[in-house]
Amino acid sequence: MVEVTKGKNVTIETYDAESKEFTGNGTDVDFVMTGTIAESDVKYSRAYVDNAEVTIDSITTGTKTVTLSAAPASGAVVVIHTPTTKNGAFSVQQDVKFKVGTKTEDIRELGNDAVTRDVVERVGTLDITFAQAKNHTLMNKLVLNSNNDTEMVVAVKYKNTTPISYRIFKEAKVADFGSGIAAGGVANENVTFNWKAPLDIKTA
Repeated sequence: MVEVTKGKNVTIETYDAESKEFTGNGTDVDFVMTGTIAESDVKYSRAYVDNAEVTIDSITTGTKTVTLSAAPASGAVVVIHTPTTKNGAFSVQQDVKFKVGTKTEDIRELGNDAVTRDVVERVGTLDITFAQAKNHTLMNKLVLNSNNDTEMVVAVKYKNTTPISYRIFKEAKVADFGSGIAAGGVANENVTFNWKAPLDIKTA
């Protein structure tokens, strides 16, 4: 369990993200994205082959190349998500809360009274409350993302842990943008992101 101190010990970094689809040929493991890749660390990206998550072996930012650990089968649908533009970091003055939920379906077999449950989807929400000046450009960016449902990567940095750690929320989208009551030119703002589990943890 990470104990979070409100204020200067917690910062948030957000990235715009690109999603690109390819077709596997049974041989190639390298796939070239269109936009710039902002992070070479594979924890910021995600790849799927026929809707199943697969392992990314490495990322070369200079050539925008994502290398998978195994070649997708011929005709397989490959979808890769990578962060493109880093929007900067801002300090959280209040709270960061996240939770993971699962959706299950019951499986019954003929002639068997037992029922098993299969997890079919994992989803999460990330709620951030922070002190926000009215003219802060990042808040304007988040408002735009909430209107356009832009895909993002959100990295929450806990500077009071040893070592310093990040919680990385991939395929995040702004679900709810709330405003607070202005006090002295600063408001407490609330932003909720939806993201796909599992959560990645990185230490620096």
